[in-house]
Amino acid sequence: MGEQDKISTLEEEMNQIPHTQAMMVTPNTKQASEKTSNNLFTEECDETAESIQEQLSRQCTWPWSDFFDSKVAFQTSLPAPLGPFQVGYLDLMTPGLPQDSSLLRIYYPAPSNTSITSPPLWADKECRAGMLRFIQSAAWDWPTWVNNSEFNPLFAAKKILLSPAGFLTGFSLGWPLIGTVRTIPIARAAPLAPHVGSGWPVVVFSHGMGCNRFNMSQLCYQLASQGVMVVAVEHREGSGFGTFYMNGDTVENIPHLQVPVDENEYRVRNKQINHRCEEVLRAIDLLVKINAGEAITNVIDKNNNAVKSDLTILKSSMDLTNNLYLAGHSFGGSTVLLASSLNTKVKAVFAMDPWMYPLAEQKFEIAKPTLIVNTDIFVNPNNLKVINEASKNNSDVTFEVLEGGVHLSPTDLPMAFPTVLRKVLGMKGTVDAEVTMVEINKIVWQWLKNLIS
Repeated sequence: MGEQDKISTLEEEMNQIPHTQAMMVTPNTKQASEKTSNNLFTEECDETAESIQEQLSRQCTWPWSDFFDSKVAFQTSLPAPLGPFQVGYLDLMTPGLPQDSSLLRIYYPAPSNTSITSPPLWADKECRAGMLRFIQSAAWDWPTWVNNSEFNPLFAAKKILLSPAGFLTGFSLGWPLIGTVRTIPIARAAPLAPHVGSGWPVVVFSHGMGCNRFNMSQLCYQLASQGVMVVAVEHREGSGFGTFYMNGDTVENIPHLQVPVDENEYRVRNKQINHRCEEVLRAIDLLVKINAGEAITNVIDKNNNAVKSDLTILKSSMDLTNNLYLAGHSFGGSTVLLASSLNTKVKAVFAMDPWMYPLAEQKFEIAKPTLIVNTDIFVNPNNLKVINEASKNNSDVTFEVLEGGVHLSPTDLPMAFPTVLRKVLGMKGTVDAEVTMVEINKIVWQWLKNLIS
């Protein structure tokens, strides 16, 4: 197949998707930030980190103890919200093709006495299958500018299992045996806690490659428990592990798009990030309408026998004038950096391990106050070069490094597996995932708290 044929094939596939405590040494154009403080969050959060560390240190050294702990001793729920509020949520999908519509999960502060009676699953069987297909895809076509040293065991497994089909079969059989079924401690359609002033601050969140609107739920619901409206966009251009849209009453699936690492990779990734950027901007426009009390059609309700989503509870509840922020991880980090340059309402941006390859040749400007947090292994000079070029006229860009974490630390994925296997799967650095997640939430909340008007 010639070069033009390969480009045409990839573009045809794209078109078929209906439309912590150490500082990074940064280039001289940026000023390094001060060390991350240990008291960034609430006292309860600090106590939780200490409690987690103490529990982990007491675990039996017998390797299989982690297996039994995951099945018996540990609760199936992800950690409870640490803020003064419980967390409610609504899933929203507007009608239309993915290039014209939105799929969101809205996390919001609920009264502290809200009961969590039917928490949603973090990942059902279909989600797990989609994540495994994405891992298989990445193992054979590792994206450019993504450091892979923390995933060496993954590549070893690739050699042992030989073929993509064997890899997928091996992991598919293993996950039900060793993985943990997790639920998310949030309440669907819960009452909205009353706000003061102009409304709750709003963070629009963009997930990374191989994820969806709830794979990074801990970041979202912990922030919501502090009194923030968090809107997680589900991207539907093929970078996630799999998603869907509604074609009338029919569910149409959108699988992960495998992108070969060849001369066409950049063209496809650049097209994806601009699609993702449009989804973030469309989400902001949708929030403006919801806040104004406009009627919004939610097609998810058509196939849901539970309580219908009452979006009117969100009317006049969001401060979109003074307190609108963007946050994202990996592909989502670069997505929000681009989106922030195209919306004047955005006040500041938080990007974790931003993957800048999709913007390597695109001119854009980082003009808003921005915090970049990298895990130490993910620091890549190519990513930094793109950020520094885009922000050369912006003196308010700060870099920090979270020591001991890995690229997947901000996601919920490490907590789906027993501790003994996290290192093997590239999900654990020198610090346990539970502790790292607490530290990340502290950093995010301190960043936002310093900015809220």
